[in-house]
Amino acid sequence: MLPRRSPCPQGARAHGAPHNATSPMHTPLALPAQRTVRSDLRGLSTEIVTTIAGIIAAIAMVALNVASQRALDLDILGLTYAFVLPAGAILGGLGAAGGYYVAARITSTLPSRRTLFEMLAIGVSTWLLMHWVDYVTLRFDNGTLIRDAVPFADYLRLRAEHLQLTIQGPSGTNGTTTPELGLLGYVHELLQVAGFLVGGLMTWIFLKRREACTPCSRYAHTLPLLQRAPSAAFDEVLRRANVQLDGLAERVARVVGAKQLVGLNLSIATCPSCRRSWLRPGAVVMEGRYAAERRIEHAYAITAAQAAALRLASPVRARAA
Repeated sequence: MLPRRSPCPQGARAHGAPHNATSPMHTPLALPAQRTVRSDLRGLSTEIVTTIAGIIAAIAMVALNVASQRALDLDILGLTYAFVLPAGAILGGLGAAGGYYVAARITSTLPSRRTLFEMLAIGVSTWLLMHWVDYVTLRFDNGTLIRDAVPFADYLRLRAEHLQLTIQGPSGTNGTTTPELGLLGYVHELLQVAGFLVGGLMTWIFLKRREACTPCSRYAHTLPLLQRAPSAAFDEVLRRANVQLDGLAERVARVVGAKQLVGLNLSIATCPSCRRSWLRPGAVVMEGRYAAERRIEHAYAITAAQAAALRLASPVRARAA
């Protein structure tokens, strides 16, 4: 369903070296203070980069929507399925928060409550920017700009109350248009805001599921070793690499529950900074008609020798070679 505009407007030195009259005096607080300043500057620059990336992504989503409206008369961000699922808004939230996702990966910014808040905020800001662009560009029939006649808050209120939806069938043919929604228009806009929030939340969850080395604050390089492997093949690869995953059977049983187990996945993650490696198993189960992976929320630390042996024993890596 597409929203349709109504004609109404809507210290000392490091090892205790002595100082003399000709050398600069260093207090014990000097070096830690310099490190703190550098750390603060790095954090500030990272925050600036991620914020700019989020703003650029939000503007890009709105610009794409405006272009679609002008060229195809299609409001992508306003697409709604069955009156209640704001598919276009969810897509908009994903796209807008995608700027933060890309910037976080580039700057090695691990997901936190702050990044979650920013991704949610940029989603709502995209919804607001979408309406503001309409507000500053729309005109009455006599050519007067709407922004010259009513405040932005009144425009939002009038738009919600006079909003009409165009209902289209699966074939995409022109359908019927609803009457003005009235007070239901506010419900529609709240669903749109919720959609942008859901899109931002989904992007943050995608980022949080990326393997990362917390002590180094770096995202890890991941390599798939096994995909949908039967238990016997899974155990054989671990045996050949002399690796034991204690408690894995119980963890798999918990995540599988009553679902049908299709196979087991196994990936190796390596921190690019400290070179520490760990294994991340996953259980593939049937979700209705489709197979889906359920991640095991436990990482198994391994040595560099075990990591090398697993790469050699992995049938996935062997096929790639």
